[in-house]
Amino acid sequence: MTGKGYEEMGIGAGMDASIAYERITYSNATEEEISQVRADLLKYCKLDTEGMIWIVDKLKGLCSEAI
Repeated sequence: MTGKGYEEMGIGAGMDASIAYERITYSNATEEEISQVRADLLKYCKLDTEGMIWIVDKLKGLCSEAI
């Protein structure tokens, strides 16, 4: 709907995010791994939140056109 995606990201899906979080929280991940996963999670969550805003804006535009 927005033309944007997660293809270029280290984490690109909700299940991947959950698995990555579990891995750094409950395993013997190195500090480097933890830092990378946290950075990837922040990027993913940021885009996910922005995506919701873009979808709402797109839907508002479609509703305005219909009136």
